[in-house]
Amino acid sequence: MKKYLKEESGMILMASTMGIFIILSIFAFYLARFSITETRSGTYYVQDIKARNLALSGAEHGMQIFKNFRAISDLTGALNKGSYQVSFDSHNDEANFTLPYEHYILLKSSASIGDVKRNIRYILSSVPEAFCFSFYGNNALNQSFENSIGTISGDMFFNGAIGSESNILNGKTYIGSGSGGILLTSAPDFPQIDSTIYNNLLYEASLASGSYSNSALSFDGEDDYIYIPNSNDINTGNNNHTQKTIEAWFNVYDKSVTSKKQTIYEQGGTIRGLNIYIYGGSLYVGGWNEPNGESDWDPGTFLSTSSIQSNTWHHVALTLNGGNSVSSNAFKGYLDGVEFGSGDGSKLWNHGGDISIARNRDTKFHSGDYTTARYFKGKVDEVRLWNTIRTQQQIYVKKDTILQGNELGLTAYFNFQEDSGDILNDNQNNSNNDGSIKDNPEWSAGPSLSKMGNSSYLNETVNLFSLPDSQLFVNNELLISGSTFNGPGYIVVNGNLTINQGSNIGGNIFIISSGNLTFSGSQAGTNISSPIIIYSKGKALYDNSDIYGLIVSKGSRLEIDNTDLNGAILNYSSIFLLNGDSDINGSVVSKYSVDIQNSMVSITKGNIPEFTGLLTGLDPFIVPGTYLEY
Repeated sequence: MKKYLKEESGMILMASTMGIFIILSIFAFYLARFSITETRSGTYYVQDIKARNLALSGAEHGMQIFKNFRAISDLTGALNKGSYQVSFDSHNDEANFTLPYEHYILLKSSASIGDVKRNIRYILSSVPEAFCFSFYGNNALNQSFENSIGTISGDMFFNGAIGSESNILNGKTYIGSGSGGILLTSAPDFPQIDSTIYNNLLYEASLASGSYSNSALSFDGEDDYIYIPNSNDINTGNNNHTQKTIEAWFNVYDKSVTSKKQTIYEQGGTIRGLNIYIYGGSLYVGGWNEPNGESDWDPGTFLSTSSIQSNTWHHVALTLNGGNSVSSNAFKGYLDGVEFGSGDGSKLWNHGGDISIARNRDTKFHSGDYTTARYFKGKVDEVRLWNTIRTQQQIYVKKDTILQGNELGLTAYFNFQEDSGDILNDNQNNSNNDGSIKDNPEWSAGPSLSKMGNSSYLNETVNLFSLPDSQLFVNNELLISGSTFNGPGYIVVNGNLTINQGSNIGGNIFIISSGNLTFSGSQAGTNISSPIIIYSKGKALYDNSDIYGLIVSKGSRLEIDNTDLNGAILNYSSIFLLNGDSDINGSVVSKYSVDIQNSMVSITKGNIPEFTGLLTGLDPFIVPGTYLEY
C-alpha cells in the first residue's frame, strides 16, 4: 500500500511538473510573440516618424528652391536610409481638384523608409500674403478710407478707419486700427520688395548709351570701293521692287569737285536703277526706269540739295513708293532726317547690273550721262537697304542708332564694324548679302551713334529674345509707338518711358523705368499665363490700356484711368488714383490709401500670375491652412 501511494504521488508530481512546464511554454511563446509584435510595431512607429520627418525635409527643400528660383521641377533626395521626392503642380491639388487661383501651386513631398510611406502637401502662392486680399491698404499716412463710389469685391484690409459708405459688395472688411471692420490683431506684413534685380538692370542701362567705338571706311576716290552681288532682295527677282528705302552716312572730303560725280551708292544700270552721289557742291539722289513697255520713267527723277559741308558727317536717304506707272511724289530725298525734295517715280523692274558703294560702274546721272568709274572720296558708314517705305519720322529718329538686324523690311544692313579684312558683313538676320571690300580702303572712325537703345520705336516689331541676354538697354528717354515687342526679355530705360498708339508688349517681359512712365492706348502681357512686370521709379500713368501682370509703382504718383488690369498692383506712391472705367481683377496692395474717383471703378479678388521662373523681388508664401499629411 505504501508502495502504491508512493508511486501515485510521483505520478502526480510529474503531471504537475509537466502542466507547469506546458503553461510556462505557452506563456513564453505568447510572450515571445508579443515581444516580436511590439518590436515590429515599434520599428514601424520609428520608421513612420522618420518618414514623416523626411517628407517634411523634402517639403522644406522644395519651398527653398521655389523661393529662391521660382523653379517647379521635381526634386529628389536621400536621408536616414530613406528617400524623398518633391513634385509641383500648378493646376490641381492632391485629389486632382483644380486649384482656386492661377498663382497657387501645389507642393507635394513623398518620403519612404522601408515599407513606410508618408505624403505631405502645401499650397504655395507666388506672391506674399498681403495679395490674398482684394485690396490691402497699409495706410502709411493714417487716413480714413472713404469709398462712396466704385466697388470692391472680396476680402479687404485697411490699417485704419473704414467709412460707413464704402461699397464692399462681398467678402469681409478687416482693419488694423480704427473702426468700420473686423479688427485684426495680427495683420499680414506689408510686402517688402527686393529691388536688387531692378536696380542692377538700371545700372547697366546707365552704362549702355552714348557714343561707342564706331568704324567706317575711308575711300581714296581713285579705285577702292565695295562690291555687293546681285540679290533678289535688292535688285533682281520677280519684278516686285515697288518700295525702297536706301540710307547711308557719308563724309565727303571735297564737295565742290566738278571733274566727276562722286558716287556714294548705286544699284542697277543705265536702263533701271537708283543712286546717291555728290557733284559740284550738291548731294543728289536719283531713280529711273526707262523702257516704254514698262513704266517709261524717263529720264527719271534726280533730287538735289546744296546743304552739305565738306569734312562733315551727314545722313542721306531716298525712298521709292512706285506702281506700274509713274506717279507724283513717289520718289523722295532726305538729308539728316529732313525731306529736301520729292518727284515722280514708279516701281523698278528687274535691274541687275551692279550694286556698289563708293563707285559707279554703270549708272545714270542728272546730266544724262552714263560715265563709269566715278569713285567717292570720303567716308561711308551705316548703309541700310529696305524693301519698305521708311517715314520721315522713322528715318529721323533711327539715323543715329544701331539697328538690331531683324527690323521689318530690312534687306541688307552694313554697319562697317569689321575694322579689318576684305568682307563687309550684312548684319541683317534673314539673308546674306555680304559685300567685298576692293583695293584696300582705310578703316576710320565713323559718326557718333548710340550703342544699344534707340530713342524711339515707331511701328516696328522687336524680338527681345534676339538681343544679347534678351535685354534692351536705353540710357535716354524712350518712346514706343505703334510697335510690337516679343518676349521673353527686358526693356530697361534709364529715363522716362512712353508707350502709346496701340503698342503691344508681349508676355514674359520686364519693363523697368527709372523716370516717369506713360502707358497709353496699348496692351502689356498676353494673358494671365503670359504676364509682364512693370517697375517704375517715377510718376506712372496707365490710360486706356489692358495689362496682364504685375505693376510696381515706386514714384510719387500712380494713376490708372480707363484701364483694365488682370493681375496685381504693388503701390508705394503716396498719391494713388483710380479713375474712369478701370477694372482691377486680382489684388491691389498699397502702402497708402487709394482715391477711387469714379463709380465705374471696380477692384475684384481674382487670379494673379504664377510668376514661376521670374524673379519678381517678392517672396512667395505658404497659403494658411494648406498643410496636409496623408
